[in-house]
Amino acid sequence: LAKDRIIADASLVIQANPDLILASWCGKKFRPERLCSRPGFERIRAVATGSVHEIPSSEILQPGPAALTDGVMKLHARIGQWVEHHA
Repeated sequence: LAKDRIIADASLVIQANPDLILASWCGKKFRPERLCSRPGFERIRAVATGSVHEIPSSEILQPGPAALTDGVMKLHARIGQWVEHHA
């Protein structure tokens, strides 16, 4: 279910302290500023370095095998771009 894909406990994200955040919102545009303005998120490396990016839902949340082929390739490309920029 869609509700099971939401991280309800924000402290888990803060504790993980990711270098990169890729997010998608089904049917709506993901707004990085809303995520970044959550209490405590300013301490997350990805937020502090501006490494919070949208992956359009049409690229990774579509039904069928395209999410496993096209979606994975899009994720790979976005992560690769981040690595090149931060290496």
